[in-house]
Amino acid sequence: MYTERLEASVVHSITTQLENLGWIVDEKNPLCNVTQQRAKTTDQKKMLKGKQPDFVLYQRGTDIPIGVIEAKRPGETLEQAMAQAEDRYAKPLGTPLILTYNDTYIESKYLLNERPLKIDGEDVRQFFDHYTALRFINEGSEILSAPQATQYSREELIKIFKTVADLLREAGMTAGMDRFSVFSDILFLKLMDEKCELELHAGKEPSLPDHIRWSHFKDFAADKQHKYVKDVVWKFMNDKYGTIFGSEFLIDEPKILHDIIKGEDNKSGLSSLNLTAADTDVKGDAFEYFLKNAYQGLSIKDLGEYFTPRNIVRTMVSMVNPKFGEKIYDPFCGTGGFLIETLKYIRLRLKIDDNNDEILRKKTIFGSEITSNARIAKMNMILAGDGHSNIQKWDSIKNPRRGAFDVVLTNVPFSQKTKYGNLYPIPSTNGDAVCIEHCFDALNDGGRAAILVKENFVSDSGDVGKVRESIMRKAKNFSVVSLPRKLFVPYTPTKTSIVYFEKEGKRKSTFFYIVKDVGHTLSARKKSTDKNDLPIMMDSFNKEILTTSIDSCIVDNAIIKNNDYSLWVYDYLEVCPESPYKLEYLGKHIQERTGAKVNPWETEDEPIILGVSNKYGVFDNETDLNKQNYKKVHTGDLVYNPHRVNVGSLGIVTEDLDGGYVSGIYVVFKSINEKIPPEYILKLLKSPQYLKVIEAYDTKYGAVRANLTYEMLCKIKIPILPPDKLKEFLKGQNELYALKKLYEAQEKVLTGIVGKISSESKIMKNKVDYSDNKGLSDTQLISKYEMGAIDLKKPVKAMLKKPSNSSILKDKRKA
Repeated sequence: MYTERLEASVVHSITTQLENLGWIVDEKNPLCNVTQQRAKTTDQKKMLKGKQPDFVLYQRGTDIPIGVIEAKRPGETLEQAMAQAEDRYAKPLGTPLILTYNDTYIESKYLLNERPLKIDGEDVRQFFDHYTALRFINEGSEILSAPQATQYSREELIKIFKTVADLLREAGMTAGMDRFSVFSDILFLKLMDEKCELELHAGKEPSLPDHIRWSHFKDFAADKQHKYVKDVVWKFMNDKYGTIFGSEFLIDEPKILHDIIKGEDNKSGLSSLNLTAADTDVKGDAFEYFLKNAYQGLSIKDLGEYFTPRNIVRTMVSMVNPKFGEKIYDPFCGTGGFLIETLKYIRLRLKIDDNNDEILRKKTIFGSEITSNARIAKMNMILAGDGHSNIQKWDSIKNPRRGAFDVVLTNVPFSQKTKYGNLYPIPSTNGDAVCIEHCFDALNDGGRAAILVKENFVSDSGDVGKVRESIMRKAKNFSVVSLPRKLFVPYTPTKTSIVYFEKEGKRKSTFFYIVKDVGHTLSARKKSTDKNDLPIMMDSFNKEILTTSIDSCIVDNAIIKNNDYSLWVYDYLEVCPESPYKLEYLGKHIQERTGAKVNPWETEDEPIILGVSNKYGVFDNETDLNKQNYKKVHTGDLVYNPHRVNVGSLGIVTEDLDGGYVSGIYVVFKSINEKIPPEYILKLLKSPQYLKVIEAYDTKYGAVRANLTYEMLCKIKIPILPPDKLKEFLKGQNELYALKKLYEAQEKVLTGIVGKISSESKIMKNKVDYSDNKGLSDTQLISKYEMGAIDLKKPVKAMLKKPSNSSILKDKRKA
C-alpha cells in the first residue's frame, strides 16, 4: 500500500489524463475547455461566491460549463468529496456532470437525476473525452458506447460465433483447436479494422494499410474475396505478426469464407458486428463460448481458467497502482485482461512521447500462459495499444522468475496439480500453493502484488498454509479483500478473495475488507446495480484507515500468527444480527452427536432412512436407498446438510422419527441447555438474518461448495431470551406444532380423495363441495389447501358438507 498522495499530485494526474483524452487544459490556448481553480466568466465566479473548484469542464468553443471535477483531499472520502463538489460548484454553475477522484477511483453523478454515470451499464471509473461528455448531457446518466443498433447481448454474440463455428466445421476443421485458431485470426482481422477506424478518428496513422483492412475486402464476391484474403491479406499479416497470426489459410471453400464475413443473407456475418463497441464482459463471455468448444472434451474448468470480471481487474490494478518504468507481470495471463487494463492505466496517466511509448510497449508488460490463449493475449495487447512482445506461451511454474518484476497481478489457476513444485522453497504438488510461491518469488524487494485466490488459500493448512505463513513472514502491508461467492458464475461458484502484499519488511497488522456488492448482480446474466462496495474499499485501502460503510477490520499480526496464519476474514470479524438481548456463542449450548457411522441395513430389518430439506425439515425419505453409512438420530436432535444449510436445509427429529438414520455427511447436534430449546435454535438458524450469517461462515472450508462445519456453527452468536420471552415463544411453537399435525392428518384424507378422483377422468369434471369452498374444482381446492387458505382448525369431516353425486366420493365417505 503506497503512501497517500497530496492533493497536488492528484491534480497533476487529472491534468495529464484530461490532456491524453483530448481536453485542452492550456488556458493560453483560445480553444481551452478546462479551467483550474476558477470559472471562466465573471458571472460564473459570482455564482461560486469565492469558492474555487479544482476543475471546470466546458463545451468546446463556448463558455458553457458542463462538468466539475473535485480532487479528493486528505481525510475526505469520495462520498464527502462528491457532496462538496455538488453543493459548492455543480449546483451553482448548473453543470450536469460531477466527478470526484482520488488518483485510483472515480465517483460520478448526473446532477439532473442524482444517479451515477454509466457506460454500457457499468459505472464510469475513468475520465472520458469531450464527445462522451456531450453524449451524457444529451442522452442522460446512462449511455451505450455505440448506438443501440450496434449493441449486442451475450446471446446475440454467441449466436453469431456459433454460426461461424459451424461453418468452420463444414470447411473440414473437425478439431476444436483448428476452428479456434482460424476463428481467432479472422476475428483479429475484424478487430484490427475497427482499431484502424478509431486511429483515423483520432488523427493517427492506422495500424494496417487500407488494402489489408476488412473494410476493403468484405464486399468482394466470394471467389475474388477468397483469393484476395488467402494470397494478399494472409501473407501480409503473417509477415507482420508471424508469431501471432496463423501461417496457413485453412479455408478452401470461397462460399464458407464469404458466409463467415457477410453471412448467408449478407447481413448476419462478422461484418455486422461492432465488437469494439461491445461491452468488454459481454464480448469476453461470448468469446469464451468459442474457446470452450475448442478444447475437445476439456472445459475451461479443467484448465483452471476463468474470465475475471473487469470491475475486479480494474480494482486490483488500482490497488498496485502501476507506474511508468516498472515491470508488471501476470504469470497466468489467460487472454490478457490484467495486462490490458494495466497498459491502459499507465498510458492514461503518462504524457506520451516516442521514447516513453517505446518503453511502455516493449519493457513494461510481461505475461505467460500455458495454453493457446497466449496467442489471444498477444492479439488483445496489440488491439489495446501493443505491449505484446513479452507475452510467452509456456508453463510459468516450470520457469521460476526470481526478483524480476516490480508488480505481479494475476488470477491464479484454481485447483491444479504440478510436478514442478520442487523448484520452489516449499516443494508441493498443490498448484494453489506453488502458484502463489511463483508470484512471490517473481517480485523484487519492495515489489507489490494483488492476487485473486481461491478461498482455500486464506484458510487451508498443509502446503497452502505453509506458503501463506512463509509469505506473511517475509512481506508487509497485507490486505485481504473477501469477495462474494458466485462472482464467477456461470463458470464456477468458487468463493475468492484478493490478497495484496509488498515483498520484504514487516507491519504489525493486516487489513481485512468484506465486499458484498460489486456493481452488478451475481448471476449468469450480470445486470448493473447501484450498489458497489469496491470504491469504498479502495478509499479505505488508500488511506490505510477503516471505513464504517462496509465490514472491515485491522488485526494484529501476532493474533494471526497464533491462529495458524489464517487470513479468513471471519476468524476476526464476527457477523451478528442486532438484538436487544445478550448474545452468546451457540457452541456453549449445544453438543455434536459423534457416534460411529453404521450401515442400518446390517442392524435392522427395515430402518427408517431420513432426509433433511429447507421445506420439510427432517422427513421420512423413503426414496433414499443408498447403501452408505448413516448416523442414528433421536427425538430433539437437530440435523443439517452442511452444503445446503445456507438455504435452510435444517430440521428437528420428531418423536415419530426417533431412531431413524441420516446421511453420514449431515451434522447432528442437540441442545444441552433447557433455556435454549431445539425449537428456538431451529427458528433462529432458518431466519433470513441468520441465513446470512451462515452464508458468511460456510466459506472457510467451502471455496467451491458451501460447507458449514460444526466448528463454525459453534462460532455463531445467538440472543439469549429472558424466561418470559422464552415461555411465550414455546407456547407459540406448541400451537404451531399442533396445527402442523392436524394439517398432516387432513392432508392425508384430502390426498386420498383427490387421488381417487384423479383416477377417473370423467369425474375430474365434477365439482367438489367442501364447506366454505363450494364450487372449487379438486385442483383448485388442493392448491388453496397447500397455500394454507383452508381453515386448519375445522375437523376433517366438517369439510365434507354433503355427499356428492360421485360414487367415488360416496365410497370414500363410507371408508
